[in-house]
Amino acid sequence: MRLFVAVDVPDDIRDAIESEIVGELRDSVPGARWTRGEGRHLTLKFLGNVVEDRVEEIASVLGDIAVRDASFEARFAAVGGFPNVRRPRVLWIGVDEGSAELSELARHVEAGLEPLGFEPEGWAFHGHLTLARFPSPRAIELPDIDVRLRPFRVAEVVLFRSHLHPKGARYEALRRFALGG
Repeated sequence: MRLFVAVDVPDDIRDAIESEIVGELRDSVPGARWTRGEGRHLTLKFLGNVVEDRVEEIASVLGDIAVRDASFEARFAAVGGFPNVRRPRVLWIGVDEGSAELSELARHVEAGLEPLGFEPEGWAFHGHLTLARFPSPRAIELPDIDVRLRPFRVAEVVLFRSHLHPKGARYEALRRFALGG
């Protein structure tokens, strides 16, 4: 099974991103493959293909991490791109408020899962939701978008399973772990 660890984003925030941000960008950014709103989450760690027998040990580690980490407020701030916004392969909306706490949570998840054989990513964590992908980097010009989304509480970590389909992945929450116990 294909697994990852993430923070779920409240439905009203996902809806606002779709209508206020993606809605503004669709006509301005040709060639983008837009992600589906229901699949947008803040990935902390991608685990890849994992045998089902390992879910319990992964859940145990995530439960221990969640008890120790406190919940916090987060807010999305700006649209950007990887590797850069001028010629992106990925277009994203990033976290501003709460980014330090989100990065710390991602570090705890990565450090906790490393003894189970999940290698560190090898790059700095950057909390973001993927909005679109491009088959290859391409020059784009983004319109000036004022991101004014309400803050939201990050109160849990979720172990997700990804079901791959030709029409896009479907995500199933296998376990939820409340932050701060």
